[in-house]
Amino acid sequence: MVIKRLLGHKFLLAVLLVYSALITWASLARLIIPFKVGVQGSDKIGHFVAYLIFTIVWFAFFFFSKKRKETFKQSIVKSAIICFLYGGLMELLQTLLTNYRSSEWYDVLANTSGIVFAVILLKIFENKLIRIKEK
Repeated sequence: MVIKRLLGHKFLLAVLLVYSALITWASLARLIIPFKVGVQGSDKIGHFVAYLIFTIVWFAFFFFSKKRKETFKQSIVKSAIICFLYGGLMELLQTLLTNYRSSEWYDVLANTSGIVFAVILLKIFENKLIRIKEK
């Protein structure tokens, strides 16, 4: 019963909106990080993880929402495309709207890698996810 409630349309929409706002804020805000990691390109790990989660959140919204009737494949394709375009838009907006952030092709690559890894994970768990939806 708890899983059914967590997979409700309104809950999934709320999670999607909050996470989208978080990605937007993290992409466009002037972030003050109180410590140095010391590894060149370590922010790419953040991009990878953020877009892996972002893709799974979008997938869950499309696939599990009772108000939507997407198949597993449709849900994966839609979520991957949306996340890729959103990541590209955030990189473009960093250049256009801020003077303290810059867009990088390596960020786009890290975002895309996170999306691809999410798709692989979702495909691995496809049968289990379909069973959860059918319960």
